[in-house]
Amino acid sequence: MNETAVKSERFWPVAASVLLLAEAVLAGIGLARAVELPPGADEAEAVARAGRERSFGYVAVAASAAGAAVLLAGALKRRCVPWAWGAAGLPVIYVAMQTVPRAVSGEMLEVAAFVVAAGAAVAYAWVLRGLPARAQYGTCLGMLAVAGLFFHLWEPPPPKPLPLRRSLAEHFPRRLAGWSGEHQALDKNQEAVLGADEYLNMGLRSLDGREGMVFITYNANAWSNIPHVPWVCMTQAGFVKTQSEERQIAIEDFPGRPGKEISINVLLFEPKPEVRSPPALMLQYFNVGGAYTASREWARVLGTSGSFTHQGSYLSQTQVAVWLVAGEGGDPMAKDSEAYRLAVGLLNEVVPLLEREYYPKREGSGG
Repeated sequence: MNETAVKSERFWPVAASVLLLAEAVLAGIGLARAVELPPGADEAEAVARAGRERSFGYVAVAASAAGAAVLLAGALKRRCVPWAWGAAGLPVIYVAMQTVPRAVSGEMLEVAAFVVAAGAAVAYAWVLRGLPARAQYGTCLGMLAVAGLFFHLWEPPPPKPLPLRRSLAEHFPRRLAGWSGEHQALDKNQEAVLGADEYLNMGLRSLDGREGMVFITYNANAWSNIPHVPWVCMTQAGFVKTQSEERQIAIEDFPGRPGKEISINVLLFEPKPEVRSPPALMLQYFNVGGAYTASREWARVLGTSGSFTHQGSYLSQTQVAVWLVAGEGGDPMAKDSEAYRLAVGLLNEVVPLLEREYYPKREGSGG
């Protein structure tokens, strides 16, 4: 092998080892930083999370140093057991996996650690290319195992709670485009079951005597359990969900994006014979940190995956209902029905109002 080929062969393991050493230094700096928890976190949670964070940091320092030592030793000796160089892939994949979720925060130290780890992974890929096929296969299996173990043990940091700018119960308008109403507080047991930080439960009456409702829940932490959904609560109250459809409804006065369409559940509830109440047409949706969705499952995903940005995220649910009047003909679910028109009109009042005056101000609040 000529001198140029030898230098080329040594370059990539040396480059990977230098980057891994830099990663060890950055991980060590990260260990010196305190672990931040949202206000209200108890002491036991603080101690447990700080311990987990330190453990991942110590492993990152040790793994980076060990990987750098193996690669550097192999490069200097010119000849190295292939499995030794292959084993260096395990710390490389670990530090890469550890830095990715942390870099989402945008903090300079975390982004720098991610860039260095990514560079080490690229340099190591060239080392891996030069190994025998069997060593490559074994290394890849080991890296997959390390990645799986990391995701099994790792937990995203809790989001920072984002409180409402104004209290729903105290400040939400009592008059909405032809409707008037008052907030009706739930009893303590109902509030405990609801599990919301704040809520609005406002019965409405139109000028012509028609009845409606606006029900809003808000949790400052998106990791909170999703409050009871109408197809559960209404069923417990003696109603039967007879029709359900997800639709895109335009919000004409949406702040910054007039005519923005959001996903809405359109639900029709019929009372059981023993319940003295008219049927109800309801529009319902979730807002998770500014992202609108009609899916309860997707709201859970958004609440979990979006919260490790360290920027925080909230969880809100809105229900707008119009009670049908006796003798009202036609299909209430039809877009030209009076009940549907009134419900959409209420929705177009409520959504812009929440965005302008109540939801936290944050980049991307328009979804």
